[in-house]
Amino acid sequence: MSSARFVVDIPAEAALAFAGLSGDWNPLHTDPAYAATTAYARPVLHGAFSAGLFSRMAGMHLPGRACLLHGLRLRFIAPIIPPVGVVVEGRQISGTASVGRVAVSISDRESGTRYVEGEYDFGLHTSSLDDAASDVVGAEGIDTLSTESSPPGTATDGGTAPGRFIVTGASGGLGQAVCDRLGERAIGISRSAREGLTQVADLENAEEWVPQVVDGQPLAGIVHCAWPSPDNAALSELSDRLNPIEHHIAAPLRQCFALASALRRHGQPGSTLVLFGSTAADPGRHNYRMPLYSIAKSTLPTMTRALAIELAKSEQRVVNIVLDVLDTGMNQRMGKLARIANANRSPFGTIPTAADAAAQLAWVLDNPSPMVSGASITLAAGALP
Repeated sequence: MSSARFVVDIPAEAALAFAGLSGDWNPLHTDPAYAATTAYARPVLHGAFSAGLFSRMAGMHLPGRACLLHGLRLRFIAPIIPPVGVVVEGRQISGTASVGRVAVSISDRESGTRYVEGEYDFGLHTSSLDDAASDVVGAEGIDTLSTESSPPGTATDGGTAPGRFIVTGASGGLGQAVCDRLGERAIGISRSAREGLTQVADLENAEEWVPQVVDGQPLAGIVHCAWPSPDNAALSELSDRLNPIEHHIAAPLRQCFALASALRRHGQPGSTLVLFGSTAADPGRHNYRMPLYSIAKSTLPTMTRALAIELAKSEQRVVNIVLDVLDTGMNQRMGKLARIANANRSPFGTIPTAADAAAQLAWVLDNPSPMVSGASITLAAGALP
């Protein structure tokens, strides 16, 4: 069977260019102010834009310039929010060189997140099979899409030691709630420019930027809320294993190590590193629809126990707080049935909020005992698997 692959960089202006071409000016795609009020926060690329990438696969690769499309089917799995780089992969799954069906996927170039899947049926608009065959590509192509070449278009005093708490991922729902709870003691960190937060380029350089961020003030702890968004591709279907594993597993673990090292070097005695885990990593609850996320989170209990031994030498602590589904962030996109199902898993019949989780974090930080170090504390309100 023939296959092809190409990469496309989609700038933020692509949605406006497509709107100008199609006439679809829906504000979710074209109005940043409106999109900011939705769960997506930024304009979402038109779904029909993906059909254009399928068309490129058909007309330029499989089968090539003699292609005549007979039918097209797309399944939208996750929203594409530009600017973003995507990988478009096609594989002929049936037929011959003159007629057949091609399966296509569109995934994030960095994380491997699957955005779109689908198929198309094709024939040829000429009898010259040589011309069509000459366009079949089996190697990777690199394309850059730009608008120039495209068609027109609170707070508690909490803490076992006085001082400040660094909160990573402070632009997310949980991070915001933690900052609100800790009040003036919180130093919110973000890797993107956000008002009221401190921007850092890379969490792995924590030993370098932590002393600059606290600016001579005592460091009481680091609360690590940042984590890559869950994946959605099967492990056995990853054509590119290196980048997704790096993005979802290797890099997050290195960031945890870096934060522990920064706390050990710059934190005061009694300071605490908090790592947020997830019940998605628990047996019976393991979410096989986001396997890389679940695998990464499953390492936190062992990591916490190992770090507890190391941080004890400097009289510091580390705690893994395991949370269930929270009504914040991407979970606010849950459909009605999914929301009911998750609420019914709890004997209380509700889905906890980020503020609920932040309140329990304060309870952990207020506990002065070294006995909590190395512990994985599950705060799931008795929710069933």
